Amino acid sequence: MTGSAERRTALITGATSGIGYHTALGLAHQGTCVLITGRDEARGADAVASLRATAGHDWIEFYRADHSTVVGNERLAARVRTELAEQGAQLDVLVNNVGRVFSTRQETPDGYEMTLGLCFIGPVALTECLLPALDKSRRVRIVNVVSSAYKMWKGDPFADLQSHRRYVGLQAHARAKLLNLIWTFALADQLGERCAVNATNPGAAWTDGTAALTPAAVPAWRYVWPIVRFFQRRASAEKAAGTPIWLASSPEAASLTGTYVEKAKRERPDIATDPANQQRAVELAHNLIQAADTARTRQPQS
Repeated sequence: MTGSAERRTALITGATSGIGYHTALGLAHQGTCVLITGRDEARGADAVASLRATAGHDWIEFYRADHSTVVGNERLAARVRTELAEQGAQLDVLVNNVGRVFSTRQETPDGYEMTLGLCFIGPVALTECLLPALDKSRRVRIVNVVSSAYKMWKGDPFADLQSHRRYVGLQAHARAKLLNLIWTFALADQLGERCAVNATNPGAAWTDGTAALTPAAVPAWRYVWPIVRFFQRRASAEKAAGTPIWLASSPEAASLTGTYVEKAKRERPDIATDPANQQRAVELAHNLIQAADTARTRQPQS
């Protein structure tokens, strides 16, 4: 790790490509020590080499992590905390960027619907395990990358959590991002002035995740698919990273907390600020994390 007490350190999840990569690059250009995560060692090494060459310094490291599992996030957090402590450094910025839309229903190794695990349970597990490290910094920022798709969810976000009765990729994504948004506002209330906690929809970008948005994942697009794909391919990941970078680093955003930012607009959606929804989202995440941890400890050791 390349962290130190003299420079800011940021952890960006799912940052070997796309919006996460450009968020990492923007922070690295500012002289921040950047830690990026991903599933593939080779892609991670390539991303680090590219980021170092472009940013002009070596304060960039890759951490292999499975963000779909509770234990994957917990182990990542433990490693980051340990290595920062060994270097006398602190974690100043956490950007929960990782996410994906899946055309068919899949499950995580914990037995949870994949989108729910990757976009909601995972970020909560990682963030909560990192709070002791974040608490040591006086300039903490937590940025949760959500999606305007959350507005598409019209029913009870706590019903049929595992999408057993009905699965549509974009709908599962919308619900998981909505739960993430509600939890973001709950976390902002919990931490108060100790930390700037915000959510953002960075906007459209041509990424691996966007490439997965096929008519199978979004059935409503089947009749306009060529037009949708035309515009998807022209959306810039570099431009989309602008808002996450701003929330993670700008002086203006230092005192901003409990806000959803989309296209320079700052909002506090009623569904996310409702205390009952916040309590349900927090309890849900904790229960699912605890269940995964308990199941793992009961597994026979090989």
